[in-house]
Amino acid sequence: MWYNKRTMKDIYIVLSQTRSIVSRLIRLATGDMYTHVSIGFEDEPGTTYSFGRIFPHNPLWGGFVRESVTFGTMKRFRDADAAAIRIRIEDGAYERMRRHIAAMYADRRRYGYNYIGLLIAKFGIAYRCENRYYCSEFLKELLERFGVVPAGELSEVVRPADFLNIRCGELIYRGSLHKFAAAQRRRALLPCGEE
Repeated sequence: MWYNKRTMKDIYIVLSQTRSIVSRLIRLATGDMYTHVSIGFEDEPGTTYSFGRIFPHNPLWGGFVRESVTFGTMKRFRDADAAAIRIRIEDGAYERMRRHIAAMYADRRRYGYNYIGLLIAKFGIAYRCENRYYCSEFLKELLERFGVVPAGELSEVVRPADFLNIRCGELIYRGSLHKFAAAQRRRALLPCGEE
């Protein structure tokens, strides 16, 4: 009997709190443990994509970035508190999402940071601007676009901490960002809470 065996691949939602001035201000405003969120892929361990600082020491110039504890902003904040959520998706959706992210990164100068949206999100107001996002806004749109989460599961004004509660996700790690990245590169993810 012939059947179509679907293969699955993992994406990772990585939440972090860098303890930078901006991160502390966001935490003060929201009361949330995590103030930044990014997405990673099993084929690229230790690397994630998001909207954040383009230059590690300049919080005022943001855009679409590739992040890692070995370069850029996350290298500066490699001891950040982090949590990781694993989501298993079908290989086809995974590949389409990877191609989409690769195209965005290749054309990253076209994208900017949604500063106004971030500022008024505190008041529960959504503000959309073409090709501009803040981190959690981008990730929500990405996950909905590729059918990973159904529209409406995440609120319109979404915060990084909201991703801890998505139904399809499994919390697999809490600890320092650099230890998660190292475990991912070794393909030896630690049980949640162990470092």
